[in-house]
Amino acid sequence: MKPITLTMTAFGPYKDKETVDFRDLHDHRLFVISGKTGAGKTTIFDGICFALYGQASGEDRTDTKALRSQFADDDIQTTVELTFDIHKRRFRVVRQIPYRKKGNKSETLGRCELFEEKDEQFIPAVDRQIITEVNDKIEQLLGFTHAQFSQIMMLPQGEFRKFLTSDTANKEAIMRKIFKTEPYQKIVERLKVKKEEANAEYLREKQLSDAILHQILAKLPARDSLLFTELQSEYPNYHQLVLGLQQEHAHHVAQSNETHKEYTRLYTVHNKKQQALHDARSINEQFTKLLQRQKELDGMQAKQSEMKSLEQQLQQAERAARLEDLEQQVKSNVTEWQKKERSYSEAVTFLAGAEKKLVSAKASYEQELAKEPERNEIKEQLLTLHNLLPTVSGLATQRQAVESLQQTVAQVENSLLVNKQASTQQKEAIRVQKNEMEKLETSLETYEQVLDQLAQSKAIAKQVASYKQQLSQRQEVEAHYETARQQVEQYAAVYQALENRWISNQAVVLAASLHEGESCPVCGSIDHPAIAEDSETEHVSKQQVDTAKQELTNKEQTFHAKQAELQQVKQRIEQSEAELHDQQVDLKRDYSKEQAELTDKVAALRSKRELLKQKKDEQIQAEKAMEDLAEEIIKLEKQRNESKSELETKQALYHYALTTVPENLRELSALQQQITSKETTSQKLEHAWKSIQQTVQDATTEKTKWESREMLEKQSLADMKEKLDQSEATFTKRMIEEGFTSKENYMQVKLPTSKRQAIEQELQVFAQTLHTLKSSVAELEKSVEGKQPTDMEIMVRQVEALKTQYEEAFALYNQSKAWEQAAQDLHNELETSKSKEAELEKTYGKITNLYDIVRGQNHLKISFERYIQIEYLERIIHAANIRLRDISNGQYELVRSDRQETRGKQSGLGIDVHDAYTGQTRDVKTLSGGEKFNASLCLALGMADVIQSFQGAVRMETMFIDEGFGALDEEAIQKAIDTLIALQQSGRMIGIISHIDEMKEAIPATLQVTKLKEGYSKTKFVLS
Repeated sequence: MKPITLTMTAFGPYKDKETVDFRDLHDHRLFVISGKTGAGKTTIFDGICFALYGQASGEDRTDTKALRSQFADDDIQTTVELTFDIHKRRFRVVRQIPYRKKGNKSETLGRCELFEEKDEQFIPAVDRQIITEVNDKIEQLLGFTHAQFSQIMMLPQGEFRKFLTSDTANKEAIMRKIFKTEPYQKIVERLKVKKEEANAEYLREKQLSDAILHQILAKLPARDSLLFTELQSEYPNYHQLVLGLQQEHAHHVAQSNETHKEYTRLYTVHNKKQQALHDARSINEQFTKLLQRQKELDGMQAKQSEMKSLEQQLQQAERAARLEDLEQQVKSNVTEWQKKERSYSEAVTFLAGAEKKLVSAKASYEQELAKEPERNEIKEQLLTLHNLLPTVSGLATQRQAVESLQQTVAQVENSLLVNKQASTQQKEAIRVQKNEMEKLETSLETYEQVLDQLAQSKAIAKQVASYKQQLSQRQEVEAHYETARQQVEQYAAVYQALENRWISNQAVVLAASLHEGESCPVCGSIDHPAIAEDSETEHVSKQQVDTAKQELTNKEQTFHAKQAELQQVKQRIEQSEAELHDQQVDLKRDYSKEQAELTDKVAALRSKRELLKQKKDEQIQAEKAMEDLAEEIIKLEKQRNESKSELETKQALYHYALTTVPENLRELSALQQQITSKETTSQKLEHAWKSIQQTVQDATTEKTKWESREMLEKQSLADMKEKLDQSEATFTKRMIEEGFTSKENYMQVKLPTSKRQAIEQELQVFAQTLHTLKSSVAELEKSVEGKQPTDMEIMVRQVEALKTQYEEAFALYNQSKAWEQAAQDLHNELETSKSKEAELEKTYGKITNLYDIVRGQNHLKISFERYIQIEYLERIIHAANIRLRDISNGQYELVRSDRQETRGKQSGLGIDVHDAYTGQTRDVKTLSGGEKFNASLCLALGMADVIQSFQGAVRMETMFIDEGFGALDEEAIQKAIDTLIALQQSGRMIGIISHIDEMKEAIPATLQVTKLKEGYSKTKFVLS
């Protein structure tokens, strides 16, 4: 990824739209970003990182809303736009930060968009311009997550040193993000779940086995046997329990066989006795039935004479039944004749009534006919009243219109008066408001000046506080330096004394081997005038001398480290003093108090600004209200004149209409009441006339109808009398033919049809029952021939006793069978459960061992995830050492530490440094500040190389480094610059934030960040 342009609007210290065009670098690939503290150098890194990932570059700047510029106007949206090239394709990404405007309850909308340039036009690069899709697309294009980008392409302040000096746990978290080793961590989590599940399953099965042991006492009867003896022990043996259950099963099998034999024998005896009981009961029932049938037969034979008489009665009733139809015809004719006679009487009566009604109706008709003149007069009066209706209705409407216009005129004149008074008051209020605004504007003329003073005071106060902190730090470092110097002097004196004593001891040893005339192995002389003699002091060994020398070396190293640290602190103090001197800062002044006073003054001026803005808004509203009042007055005067003219016209028309209507009828209600009264009278007269005409017509029709009806009923009565006489003669003739002497004799023997049927049914049932009883008695006498009745009570008691015996035997058999099955089931369940319990225990052990191994509970304290990460770390260290050996002149080389952390902490990712000068390996934390920076830089570059090699086609064309060179000496700075130049020659564009003059002089391209006196910043490229 190579940035082309970066545009930041209302972002960080950049108030307005600020564009960094990297094309201005031309052929320069290495450049320095320079500017004062707080000017906004790191903000450029934040802008690039925020445009790509929606987050700032450092972990201490996670709140994106805090990135909005404090200098920006309220209506300017915070926006970052980055145009970049990758894989010969050009993209543009735009992000906006939502914020809440003053006076609004909700925030403005955010924005996240990604475009690709095609055919000189930017088109959307994703289907939907939403954060998730844009982030995924950018990660896909760059090949890096935000964590990888921060560790490889953009190294924020202090972030890339963290990886060097952090412990194993922190390195593990960092590498998990970069190399995406979360799946290996999740393996541990899944194994933990599996271990807990396996343990729970094993415990459940163990509880089930224990439950089976408790079931033995509940399901099997206790006896003196191996099983129950073993159950009483504290720790029952599983194999003894299985053997005991087998013995119990065998015991209950034998017992169930014996009880089954006894049950079978008793059941057979009971069945035989039960059959004999059934046979005896059957014979007794036949004797009882024979006696009952004989008794019933005697009763039937006694009723035979009665049945004979009933049969004769039935025969007479059947002869009478043959005359029923003729008798019924006579009765029907009599009924019909009586009905005809009643109808004729009714017709005569109604005819007389109709004649009377007709006479009365004709008299009333003559009376109504005489009222014709009255009816005509009322009709003419109604016509006159109806003609007055439109005029009277118009009078009411005209009167209402006149009254309404009078009210309108009064209301308009009142509103006109009120608006004129309000206009006068508004003019006075505007005049007063203008005077107040002029006073506020005069008091705010110094606002910008005070604001600049406050910003300058804050900056100076911050610099003074930093300077005082540096002074305090110098005292502390000087104390440590002096302690280290004194220790070097002490250890040097001890070492010198030991070395002198050791040399003396060596001279004594050599003197002991010298002889007169022999040459000295040191000087070659054969004369030995002053041979060294052995003293009584303690001898010093070579090991003691070496130990003292090593201790002296360690103290010297500590002394040199403190010396370098002190030098760095002094350089920073000198730099701060120079800056304070350039700014003519008086350290004796109380800048905090001045800052507080200026802050209060700015707050008061801001309040006045808000008040002025509020009054300006009120002034605009008041002037607008004044204009509205003037327009309203003109409008009301016009409305008043128009309403008065209309009122005069309507009043003239109303008075003319009053002259055309009688005074008592000018009210619409009075006119309508008069019309209603006349209409009611007219309707009554018309209704009476029409009613009497209809009454005469109806009476005439009624009289004609009943005259015709009287003639018809009279003829029908005569015809019916003749038909009745004929039916009575026919009935009398047939009665004599059937043998009845009189009608009374016929009525005596006559029976209803239902009665005749009942007698006939009774005779048939009697005959059939008599025959059935005779046959049944004969059959029963034959079946009991030669047999006697039996006493049933004794046999029943014998059968019941046998039943009780076989049921008890059957219960014993079932109980034995249940114990037999229970013993077998418990044996099978116990074997199955114990087998499964052993298998589950074995599985739980395997999973636990595997879980402990992969989570790092082993002698190396290395988890499976960390084992994978070690491979990445060793590759990173190998790549870092290629540069570190060159920068450190071969002195330092990074190595992965094999030492285990204290207190059982996880290990494996620690880093040590091997010092070729001393031949020792030590913790990287013992390096000086500059040495740490070099090691961190090489480690970061090595990590970039490793990640790029794993990412395949991903090509790193850009790198940004924030701070860190201030701790280096001239030689180390030149080495670091050589390393960065080598990276530049490989095609990368490298940007560095640095205050070091040597760095600025060595690198010809500079991005200058200038902080203006207003507090916000501007940028420009400077090429030398």
